[in-house]
Amino acid sequence: MSYRSLTFWMFLAMIAWGSTWVSAKILMEGMGAHQLIFWRFLLSAMGLIPVIWLMGHSWKIDRQALLIALLAGLGLILYNRFFFLGTHLGEAGLGGVLVTTLNPILTFMFIALLSRKLLRQDEWFALILGALGTLTILKVWNYGLEMWQQPGILYFIAAAATWPWITILSARFKKGSPLVLSFYMFLITALGDWALFLDFQIPALSALHPIEWLNLLSLSLYGTTFGTSIYFLAASRWGGAKASGYFFLVPFSAALFAALFLHEEIGLSTVIGGLFTLLAVYQINGYNLLGLSQRIQGWLQRS
Repeated sequence: MSYRSLTFWMFLAMIAWGSTWVSAKILMEGMGAHQLIFWRFLLSAMGLIPVIWLMGHSWKIDRQALLIALLAGLGLILYNRFFFLGTHLGEAGLGGVLVTTLNPILTFMFIALLSRKLLRQDEWFALILGALGTLTILKVWNYGLEMWQQPGILYFIAAAATWPWITILSARFKKGSPLVLSFYMFLITALGDWALFLDFQIPALSALHPIEWLNLLSLSLYGTTFGTSIYFLAASRWGGAKASGYFFLVPFSAALFAALFLHEEIGLSTVIGGLFTLLAVYQINGYNLLGLSQRIQGWLQRS
């Protein structure tokens, strides 16, 4: 897959992740956190089976890949557990934006520490721009210092600190199909959650209404089978730091889905914040914003 094609698919993947906020909000009204984790990742793994089979990929992975899948699967359990605990104790909107703001920043910093390299000025600029964008979407000025006193805030920070290691692990996978790695990763996540938190009991789905079934399938197949698999593919091709930068697009896409399906209002702050996050991803992709402004000026002059 070419660089341009993967960039296009990453934009679609972040849109898919934005849709998961709406689906999870609807499903959490009638399901427990670990029930949702179990079914989300089990259905996601099952959704990859026909894709891998049709593409003719081998199901075999070496020991290193199996270790990566095991550690990343356990990381996904921790990430989802921390996030749902934070959502239960605090505000889901605050937590979602806070986590997606911290994820790329922490990933960049952890990778810089591991590689013993300082972040470049353009990388700092992109991270600051993305953080400003997501915080603008959140309207952080309405919270003040009270934001850091909410009971679930530590769980959200723990979730944000867990994700970079999942990204770094997936970026180390270079041999074989990323889809096969995602399959084993999702399966390990579902089975691990089933064993650790559900006491080997399979949660029933008979009480779900049709709209909840639709959201569960969207969360699993669209948001995770498609969205997360594309993310892991990008991490293995580009490296964890660059792939994680696309996280900045998630709050804006989530706001669009919330407006479409939950009838939430899109304010000026959402539009401005969304523009900032788009510019941040543009910068992370190695393009210069000054060059962008010059191209826009040239286009305006020609028109």
